[in-house]
Amino acid sequence: MSKIEALKLIGNTPMVHLKTLDPKPGVEIYAKLEFMNPTGSIKDRIIQYMVQKGLDAGKINANTTLVEGSSGNTAASVAMIASSMGLKSILFVPDKCSEEKIAIIKSYGAEVIVKSTSSSDPNDEYGVAAGIKASESEDYYYIDQFNSMLNPEAHYMTLGKEIVDDMNGKIDAFVAAGSTGGTISGVAKRLKENDPNTKIILADPEGSINKPYFEGKEDYMSYKKSFEVEGAGKTKIVKTMDFDILDEAISFNDENAIEMVLRLARDEGLMVGGSAGGNVWVALEVAKRMEAPAKIVTVIPDSGFKYLSKMFNSTWLKEKGFGHLIAN
Repeated sequence: MSKIEALKLIGNTPMVHLKTLDPKPGVEIYAKLEFMNPTGSIKDRIIQYMVQKGLDAGKINANTTLVEGSSGNTAASVAMIASSMGLKSILFVPDKCSEEKIAIIKSYGAEVIVKSTSSSDPNDEYGVAAGIKASESEDYYYIDQFNSMLNPEAHYMTLGKEIVDDMNGKIDAFVAAGSTGGTISGVAKRLKENDPNTKIILADPEGSINKPYFEGKEDYMSYKKSFEVEGAGKTKIVKTMDFDILDEAISFNDENAIEMVLRLARDEGLMVGGSAGGNVWVALEVAKRMEAPAKIVTVIPDSGFKYLSKMFNSTWLKEKGFGHLIAN
């Protein structure tokens, strides 16, 4: 039997046609299934790429501890890759991170520090806290997914290329949410090189400041409010988000995302997370206004199995005011 290292399983994920969502004949929505990566998320791509760059530069060695702030998926990727290399890791996550994600991160042997999202101290923000921790020792290596341009570069080199190949270069629109912005920025660069007419649409949750910032609203910070969807949107502007490459931004709310998550499970047999629900909901909105023939591509960033205690839990849905979405 041939043996394959876990890291070699990253990438080359399936592209599927979401047939039940086609709004009209000849207008098709496709989704890249990133939950097929080893830790169940798209973030395996960037961490593998960024850690390899650190190794190549001599900044990571056998004594290195990897440090990062993450809403959960990147932390799991860091923990997995660190464990596969015999390294330690310290991960900072927000308190809205699902129980499943935290359990996954810890299972790889990582140290997990949960930070409050209601704290008024800016140093308590999980990304900032990770940076502070990383500065405490020369043996700490800060991944810094929100500011390192290796993040979008990783998606340009891997995911973007795969999407072009999967679709034989025929992509009329690409839809993705942005947290770090690495996915949409890196993929968009590759897609625009393939065809400058490909439209790039940011799917942004209500409560994120990305859409109002992109639209030039001077009071963009006033749009900040809490939302339930993890791994999408941002309450501050980060360096890895390339707003110049976007053609449009469309908002979705928690209910839009959760309803689509449940629909994808029931109609397409796909267990996906909240950001995927938002992505597909926006992709459908884009598809409705396009004329055939047209192909819209989006991504499924992670698995719904990471949210069994949330969107797939009737008690949680009722507590959050989404009880009406529960199937009879």
